[in-house]
Amino acid sequence: MSGADGIDLEELARTVQWLRDVEEIKMVPQRYARGLDTKNFDSARAQFSDDCFVTGSLNQDHIDPYWAKLIPSVEVYQATMHFMGNQFVDHEPGSDTAFVETYAVAYHLERPGTGLPDLTMGVRYQDTLGRRGDSWVITARTSIPQWYRGPLPRPADAP
Repeated sequence: MSGADGIDLEELARTVQWLRDVEEIKMVPQRYARGLDTKNFDSARAQFSDDCFVTGSLNQDHIDPYWAKLIPSVEVYQATMHFMGNQFVDHEPGSDTAFVETYAVAYHLERPGTGLPDLTMGVRYQDTLGRRGDSWVITARTSIPQWYRGPLPRPADAP
Protein backbone atom coordinates (compact mmCIF):
# COMPACT_ATOMS: atom_id res chain seq x y z
CA MET A 1 0.00 0.00 0.00
CA SER A 2 1.36 3.38 -0.99
CA GLY A 3 0.64 6.75 0.50
CA ALA A 4 -0.38 9.78 -1.54
CA ASP A 5 3.28 10.65 -2.08
CA GLY A 6 4.17 7.16 -3.36
CA ILE A 7 5.82 5.96 -0.15
CA ASP A 8 5.31 2.24 0.53
CA LEU A 9 3.63 2.47 3.94
CA GLU A 10 4.03 -1.25 4.72
CA GLU A 11 7.76 -1.08 4.04
CA LEU A 12 8.00 2.07 6.13
CA ALA A 13 6.18 0.33 9.02
CA ARG A 14 8.56 -2.68 8.79
CA THR A 15 11.58 -0.36 8.82
CA VAL A 16 10.29 1.59 11.82
CA GLN A 17 9.59 -1.68 13.69
CA TRP A 18 13.11 -2.95 12.90
CA LEU A 19 14.67 0.32 14.14
CA ARG A 20 12.57 0.13 17.31
CA ASP A 21 13.62 -3.50 17.84
CA VAL A 22 17.31 -2.63 17.43
CA GLU A 23 17.06 0.15 20.02
CA GLU A 24 15.16 -2.11 22.44
CA ILE A 25 17.77 -4.85 21.96
CA LYS A 26 20.58 -2.40 22.79
CA MET A 27 18.80 -1.37 25.99
CA VAL A 28 18.68 -4.89 27.47
CA PRO A 29 22.39 -5.13 28.45
CA GLN A 30 22.24 -1.49 29.56
CA ARG A 31 19.28 -2.19 31.86
CA TYR A 32 21.17 -5.19 33.27
CA ALA A 33 24.18 -3.00 34.10
CA ARG A 34 22.03 -0.26 35.60
CA GLY A 35 20.26 -2.80 37.80
CA LEU A 36 23.55 -4.19 39.10
CA ASP A 37 25.10 -0.78 39.70
CA THR A 38 22.04 0.53 41.57
CA LYS A 39 21.69 -2.80 43.38
CA ASN A 40 18.20 -3.19 41.94
CA PHE A 41 18.84 -6.89 41.38
CA ASP A 42 15.22 -7.66 40.44
CA SER A 43 15.44 -5.18 37.58
CA ALA A 44 18.73 -6.66 36.40
CA ARG A 45 17.38 -10.23 36.65
CA ALA A 46 14.29 -9.26 34.64
CA GLN A 47 16.53 -8.87 31.59
CA PHE A 48 16.97 -12.66 31.40
CA SER A 49 14.53 -15.41 30.43
CA ASP A 50 13.88 -18.04 33.06
CA ASP A 51 15.57 -20.68 30.89
CA CYS A 52 18.68 -18.58 30.15
CA PHE A 53 22.11 -20.19 30.42
CA VAL A 54 24.99 -17.90 31.40
CA THR A 55 28.68 -18.43 30.88
CA GLY A 56 30.21 -15.77 33.11
CA SER A 57 33.69 -14.60 34.00
CA LEU A 58 34.07 -17.12 36.84
CA ASN A 59 31.32 -19.72 36.46
CA GLN A 60 28.53 -20.97 34.25
CA ASP A 61 25.03 -22.15 35.05
CA HIS A 62 21.35 -21.66 34.43
CA ILE A 63 20.20 -18.17 35.36
CA ASP A 64 18.81 -18.79 38.85
CA PRO A 65 21.81 -20.65 40.33
CA TYR A 66 24.11 -18.25 38.47
CA TRP A 67 22.18 -15.27 39.88
CA ALA A 68 22.37 -16.67 43.43
CA LYS A 69 26.19 -16.49 43.15
CA LEU A 70 26.29 -13.16 41.32
CA ILE A 71 24.39 -11.06 43.87
CA PRO A 72 26.78 -11.67 46.82
CA SER A 73 29.76 -11.11 44.52
CA VAL A 74 28.39 -7.65 43.67
CA GLU A 75 27.21 -6.77 47.18
CA VAL A 76 30.69 -7.28 48.64
CA TYR A 77 31.86 -4.13 46.83
CA GLN A 78 31.17 -0.59 47.99
CA ALA A 79 30.07 0.23 44.45
CA THR A 80 30.18 -1.05 40.90
CA MET A 81 29.92 0.89 37.69
CA HIS A 82 29.56 -0.67 34.26
CA PHE A 83 30.50 1.67 31.45
CA MET A 84 28.81 0.24 28.37
CA GLY A 85 30.46 1.06 25.07
CA ASN A 86 30.38 -0.32 21.55
CA GLN A 87 27.41 -2.46 20.65
CA PHE A 88 26.92 -4.66 17.61
CA VAL A 89 23.38 -5.85 16.89
CA ASP A 90 22.52 -8.63 14.47
CA HIS A 91 18.76 -8.70 13.93
CA GLU A 92 16.83 -9.61 10.81
CA PRO A 93 13.68 -7.56 10.24
CA GLY A 94 10.63 -9.41 11.58
CA SER A 95 12.67 -12.00 13.50
CA ASP A 96 11.87 -12.84 17.12
CA THR A 97 15.54 -13.52 17.91
CA ALA A 98 18.62 -11.32 17.90
CA PHE A 99 22.25 -11.14 18.95
CA VAL A 100 23.97 -8.19 20.62
CA GLU A 101 27.60 -7.91 21.63
CA THR A 102 28.32 -5.16 24.14
CA TYR A 103 31.77 -3.99 25.17
CA ALA A 104 31.99 -2.80 28.78
CA VAL A 105 34.45 -1.65 31.41
CA ALA A 106 33.27 -2.80 34.84
CA TYR A 107 34.62 -1.00 37.90
CA HIS A 108 34.37 -2.80 41.26
CA LEU A 109 35.28 -0.48 44.15
CA GLU A 110 36.47 -2.09 47.37
CA ARG A 111 35.12 -0.93 50.70
CA PRO A 112 37.60 1.15 52.74
CA GLY A 113 39.81 -0.97 54.94
CA THR A 114 39.88 -4.18 52.91
CA GLY A 115 43.45 -3.60 51.81
CA LEU A 116 42.57 -4.94 48.38
CA PRO A 117 42.97 -2.99 45.17
CA ASP A 118 39.83 -2.21 43.19
CA LEU A 119 38.95 -4.60 40.38
CA THR A 120 38.55 -3.14 36.92
CA MET A 121 37.84 -5.34 33.95
CA GLY A 122 37.11 -5.07 30.27
CA VAL A 123 34.47 -7.52 29.14
CA ARG A 124 32.41 -8.39 26.08
CA TYR A 125 28.86 -9.52 26.74
CA GLN A 126 27.61 -11.74 23.92
CA ASP A 127 23.85 -12.03 24.30
CA THR A 128 21.28 -13.99 22.34
CA LEU A 129 17.85 -12.43 22.83
CA GLY A 130 14.28 -13.46 22.24
CA ARG A 131 11.17 -11.35 21.84
CA ARG A 132 8.67 -11.71 24.68
CA GLY A 133 5.56 -9.76 23.75
CA ASP A 134 6.69 -6.19 23.14
CA SER A 135 10.01 -6.60 24.92
CA TRP A 136 13.28 -8.51 24.59
CA VAL A 137 15.11 -10.75 27.08
CA ILE A 138 18.47 -12.47 27.13
CA THR A 139 18.07 -16.20 26.42
CA ALA A 140 21.82 -17.01 26.50
CA ARG A 141 24.83 -14.98 27.63
CA THR A 142 28.56 -15.44 27.34
CA SER A 143 30.81 -12.96 29.15
CA ILE A 144 34.29 -12.79 27.71
CA PRO A 145 36.88 -11.09 29.91
CA GLN A 146 39.27 -9.11 27.71
CA TRP A 147 41.53 -7.86 30.51
CA TYR A 148 41.48 -7.08 34.22
CA ARG A 149 43.40 -5.26 36.93
CA GLY A 150 42.93 -6.25 40.54
CA PRO A 151 42.01 -9.51 42.24
CA LEU A 152 39.97 -11.90 40.10
CA PRO A 153 38.63 -13.94 41.69
CA ARG A 154 38.34 -11.86 44.84
CA PRO A 155 39.97 -13.73 47.77
CA ALA A 156 37.38 -15.70 49.74
CA ASP A 157 38.95 -14.65 53.06
CA ALA A 158 38.91 -10.91 52.22
CA PRO A 159 36.93 -8.71 54.62
